[in-house]
Amino acid sequence: MQFRLATFISAVALAAPALAQGLPYEGYANTVSCSGAAFGCRDGGAVCCALPTGYGYSAQFNGLPVATQGQGYTGNTCGTLLFAVFGPGTKCWSGGGSRATHINWFHSPQARRVIQAREAEATAANCTAPAYFKYENASGIEKRIKVPADEGAAQTIADLYIAGDLTALAAYEDY
Repeated sequence: MQFRLATFISAVALAAPALAQGLPYEGYANTVSCSGAAFGCRDGGAVCCALPTGYGYSAQFNGLPVATQGQGYTGNTCGTLLFAVFGPGTKCWSGGGSRATHINWFHSPQARRVIQAREAEATAANCTAPAYFKYENASGIEKRIKVPADEGAAQTIADLYIAGDLTALAAYEDY
């Protein structure tokens, strides 16, 4: 029993710094898998991340800890639940045509706290824009760029990618 406790303590100690930096999760344009270009968010949980038009048909939550869940929503906020995936591990949800307009992750609360958490997340004040955009450049190499904090910046980047303007995307700061 002592060995298992020591193993558990080691695992928690190794995971703590990663969670302190935030857990990465991404919304994809792909309708059948978590691959290709994506907008990514990275936070400590319970932050509603708004995806630009054309993204959110698949969503991946990277390294969800035990007793956490990743969720996707429709509408203007994190108010109308579309899907939930549960940790631990990396989880991918594909909508097959259904689109999540917002995604988030959080530690799974108990019944009454779920309602309170969803009510709090349902306000636009608790929403944020993606932190980065990942795509393949002209050489086929994955590139990650920072999404500026300006309103509409994520949609501008999505539009540039759809237009194939990789030169304009390359001008953005690396993430």
